Amino acid sequence: MHRAKGLLHRAKGFFTGTKGYPPTWGSRLRDWVGVICAIGWLAGVALSLAPYEASAQTLSVAESENLVRQVYYEGLPEEEAERVGPAGADRLMEMLADPAEARHHAQILLALGLSGEDGALEAIRAWAATPREGEVDRATFKAWQALPFALSHLAHYDARALDDLEAQMTDDAPNWRFRHHQGARLHGMARKSAATAMAETGLPAARRALERAERMSSDADFEAHLRGARALHSRRAQEGGR
Repeated sequence: MHRAKGLLHRAKGFFTGTKGYPPTWGSRLRDWVGVICAIGWLAGVALSLAPYEASAQTLSVAESENLVRQVYYEGLPEEEAERVGPAGADRLMEMLADPAEARHHAQILLALGLSGEDGALEAIRAWAATPREGEVDRATFKAWQALPFALSHLAHYDARALDDLEAQMTDDAPNWRFRHHQGARLHGMARKSAATAMAETGLPAARRALERAERMSSDADFEAHLRGARALHSRRAQEGGR
């Protein structure tokens, strides 16, 4: 790239006759050769990058599946998940409906939300509506924790996801438990995570929902969380969401 810029700079001198590029026929011929070389080099770079850029647009089905099967210590890579296409999303929906894939459900939920593909909300809702009672396993609990943030990502593509988040702030406590998490404790976790996830969107409709929740709440602890969520929303809105 530096070589190309140098050649183009020489071409500029050739056409303008500026200092260092005397307008002699010999120098002009030499610089014409340089210009042609620079154009050819740049064209070659553009052609070599084109296939890479095209292939980077959408993950294959195998790549989409592999994405959610990996272990990440800093969370699912969002930019990769956003590249999941229709075929990849269909495969992730199949996996989400398969109890044998439960250990990957948390990342599948997030990946579907980030993909924004058609059918993602319906698949997420179907997972959330699955009847559960008694003690659930760790994988199910982790997926339940990921659920509001999957909806938060999806809200940028499908506004109905905000309705689900708002409903989670008013739903009853889950019927199941995970270790010491049950009843009122789970209920509080569900409401607060839904409020935080809604704030993360930075969307105007999310702020209105948070304001409605605060007006309707009679729980001082939840109201304090909602005020914090509205402050977070303001920051995300200034950043452009997400």
